[in-house]
Amino acid sequence: MRDVIDVEVLRRHYRDDGFCLTPPVVPQDLLDESTAAAEAVAAGESDTGMAPKLRERERERGDGPQRLVKIAEPHNCSHVLRRLVMHPGVWSLVAAVTGARALQVWAVDLFIKRPTDEAPVGNIGWHQDGPFAPYWHGDIFTVWLALSAVSADASPLRYVPGSQRLGPLGRADLFQTDLDPERTGLALPEGFHWSEAAAVVPAGGFAMHHRDMLHASGPNRSAESRRSLAIRVRTDRCVMDADADTERFVRLRDEVLAPVVHGDAGLLAM
Repeated sequence: MRDVIDVEVLRRHYRDDGFCLTPPVVPQDLLDESTAAAEAVAAGESDTGMAPKLRERERERGDGPQRLVKIAEPHNCSHVLRRLVMHPGVWSLVAAVTGARALQVWAVDLFIKRPTDEAPVGNIGWHQDGPFAPYWHGDIFTVWLALSAVSADASPLRYVPGSQRLGPLGRADLFQTDLDPERTGLALPEGFHWSEAAAVVPAGGFAMHHRDMLHASGPNRSAESRRSLAIRVRTDRCVMDADADTERFVRLRDEVLAPVVHGDAGLLAM
């Protein structure tokens, strides 16, 4: 039996805290297929003819097996991951939470964190997503979809509730392994109260966070690999900077790389 989803509660958390967490919305059979597809893509395989884009972290090269695998646009090389990215159960709920009339995916990253006992290995430093996409004006956010259950020891996202109200703080070092708040390198205002919340998410559920939400993640201390898709989304309340490079505008017309997952494409301004 599916969990009852209280959309009003999700709206309130997203508005006040800058993030919200959902129960499972993706069926188990699609999750099973997607997990296998994610590992195939991580191994360099493709069933679409398009090669995976592995983004290797410089500091992990030469240090043995990679503990953090990041692949850009995995849905470009897997039919199964395309189906997952476009699953309507996700987007009907996202639209209800945000009040958006239309939603478009503009980027996707696959993350696989392998188990490790080494404290800094696989850490992703404190950052906001917005400063890494300054060409967007308006409403963008990330839907972080869990392919496997994310327990407290399986490297959940760590959020700083309310930090979205600080606005853009500038680009941060994603590869900063020290997650001590005193060493973020970000210009936090005097008197800001720092607290953290772990995004424990079941398989098939997702965490959704605002573009200015401060977040990070530590090592995966569980016994299993932690797999997730970070799906970057814009609404009809968002436009791209006219000075953005041509390639970005071209991407928005690509139905595979940038599918419109909810509403009418005509509502999405270029």
